[in-house]
Amino acid sequence: MSVIANSAVLVRLNISVWGASKRNKQLEKEVAASKHADPKAIRLYDNLMVGSTGHQDIQKYAANARLAHARKTVPFDERGFRLCPTSLFLPYKDWENPKRISFWALTDVFRVKYLSYRETARHYRADIFNEQDYPPVQEVMSKFAWSLTVSPVPESGHICIDLPEQELAEVRASCDLEVDRRVAEGMQENEKRLRAELHGISQKCTDTGDEEEDSKKRWHDSFVSNPLELCELLKHTNLTQDPKVEKARQQLEDVMRGKDKEMFKDSPHIRAETKNAVDSILDKFDW
Repeated sequence: MSVIANSAVLVRLNISVWGASKRNKQLEKEVAASKHADPKAIRLYDNLMVGSTGHQDIQKYAANARLAHARKTVPFDERGFRLCPTSLFLPYKDWENPKRISFWALTDVFRVKYLSYRETARHYRADIFNEQDYPPVQEVMSKFAWSLTVSPVPESGHICIDLPEQELAEVRASCDLEVDRRVAEGMQENEKRLRAELHGISQKCTDTGDEEEDSKKRWHDSFVSNPLELCELLKHTNLTQDPKVEKARQQLEDVMRGKDKEMFKDSPHIRAETKNAVDSILDKFDW
């Protein structure tokens, strides 16, 4: 356990956004009656910010940040803590700091424009508009949050409680087992990501035999950059030094290095060669 505790920290990123929706029970009853349905079978929610993009922009920003956070870390527990290798913690902070600042900048714009957004919604909602659905701006702003919690990986040796020696040893052993289990589950995420990337490349590089149909495929820079970024990440997140993950990572890196989207777009040979290579990686390892 001391190896993991020294090579990773726990990070939890909490991002909250005001829901901007309200259940419309009256409309549910009206729709149920018109459709001869049980009202319990219908759930209708009013979009309180309809007609404006400010709230939607914050929602998208938050969703993208959560995804990026997940890509940069691996799961640890059900409370939302994730393992971040110490070798990546400073780069993680370099990513998180400006993201947090930009998030609050977006919410500040929303705060200033909240009343005008409400008036726009009044036009769109027409007869279902109800000013009581809109909380005061201070209450709305309290629903937005961005917080990062950093904690060390638990170590049984740091447990100091007043128990007889045997019972204390049992508590410490239980702690070690639980942390080991969570780390093992987190390491499974490495395999899952790697396997998904390999399958995705194989599928994309599978030609139908119809040149016209195959030429319609869209190729993006991310087709090459994403697997290379994953390979770089796995150098750090493979905390247990799993040889299978490391070997597959190296092989995938070798396959994708030096290629670009134009090569895949223009060359059936490159596509076939790449597909065969990633399929071989998938076949070699007991996933």
